[in-house]
Amino acid sequence: MLKKEFFKGQRIRIIEPAWADHTDGFATGNTVTITEPDLHGLVEAVSATTGNTGILYPDEFEVIDAKEPTAPMTKSVLDLLRRKGAITSLEAQGVLRCRQLPARILELKRLGHKIVTELKFDPTGQKYARYHLQKPVAA
Repeated sequence: MLKKEFFKGQRIRIIEPAWADHTDGFATGNTVTITEPDLHGLVEAVSATTGNTGILYPDEFEVIDAKEPTAPMTKSVLDLLRRKGAITSLEAQGVLRCRQLPARILELKRLGHKIVTELKFDPTGQKYARYHLQKPVAA
């Protein structure tokens, strides 16, 4: 299992808390801000509206604010995804000269970008992946 990386100040939306007692009043749909990004695999967050704090598992929330990449190739991949909406490794190689698109996609996911992988087959039966950037949900 890959470690997800979160950062202080990142906004997240509660999907479904596992149990109510450890979230101190967080409910499904609440938007909160991360105050401590790594508590041995958990994150601590605070609600701006109520001031309540709680500890959450990464599968209990979705990221609203994604961090911008600093690596040049990862930034180029994100820019192309924003322009086109979807990309394959062959397109990334031809347009950006990016030979490791899956690694760049993984970096973007770790930064909080919502990217969905669609597995497809070409006319010869060869399997390939097409990556789709999902639009951020307005808070």
